[in-house]
Amino acid sequence: MMDPATRTVLVVEDEGEIRDRVMRILDFEGYAKLGAESIRDGLRICQEEEPDVVISDILMPHGDGLDLISVLRARKKSRLTPVIMLTALTQREWQRRFMELGADDYITKPFSADEIVGAVQSQCRKLDWQVAAAVPEPSQVVAYKFEGRLFDPVRRTVQLSSGEEETLTVTEARLLLALLTNAQRSLSRDAIFEHMGRQYSPLDRTVDVLVGRLRRKIGDDEKSPRLVVTIRSVGYMLDAEVLRVMLN
Repeated sequence: MMDPATRTVLVVEDEGEIRDRVMRILDFEGYAKLGAESIRDGLRICQEEEPDVVISDILMPHGDGLDLISVLRARKKSRLTPVIMLTALTQREWQRRFMELGADDYITKPFSADEIVGAVQSQCRKLDWQVAAAVPEPSQVVAYKFEGRLFDPVRRTVQLSSGEEETLTVTEARLLLALLTNAQRSLSRDAIFEHMGRQYSPLDRTVDVLVGRLRRKIGDDEKSPRLVVTIRSVGYMLDAEVLRVMLN
C-alpha cells in the first residue's frame, strides 16, 4: 500500500477530545491529518485541501454529517472521496441510511485505535487500486461489456444501453469488478468483502446496501433484479455474459 504520509485524512468532529484522539492515532500511523469542528469548516477544508479520506461525526450542533456527504457527493472534485462515518448511533436503520446516501464505511463509538486505522487503511487500499488501474495507456485499458452496458474501471463509469453514463464510487467499482470477474458464479458476502479489502462479519449488512446502490446505478430493477441476483443463504451473482474489451 502507498506510504501513509502521502495520504491526508480530514477529521470532522465537534468534540475536541474525540477529534484530537483520532488525529493522534492517524499521526502515530504516519498519515497527514486535518481537523474541523463543524460541517461548515469541514466542507471548506475539503474545498481548499482536497483530503484523500474524510472521517466525520454524524450528529453535531450546527450540522448533520449526512449533509456533509450530500454536499461532497454533489461536488465534482469530492464526489468520489471516501467518507467514514463516526457515530454513536448503533441502530441498523441509521447505518443503512448513511451507507445509502454515499458513505463508504462507518465506525461506532466507543472505538479503538485499530478500528480507526483499519477503516482508513481499507479506504486507502481502494485509492491505491484506483491509481494502479489508471497506470495502463488508454489503448491498453480493459473494459467490460455486459447486457448492453460498458464498465470502464479506470474512470469508474458505467455506460448504460440508453447512452447515459453513471459514475461509481471506489467501493461500488470494486464490487462491480468482483461480480464481473466472477460472472455467473455466486459470490459469498465473505468473498465480496475480501475483494473490497474488508473483514466480513455476519452482522454486517454493508454489502447488501452497496448492492442496492449498484443495482440503481447500472439500471437493474431493485425489486426484481435480473442482473445482480441474490443467491439465498450465499450472497450474490452477476447473471450475464461478460466480454473483456480494449478501450482506444
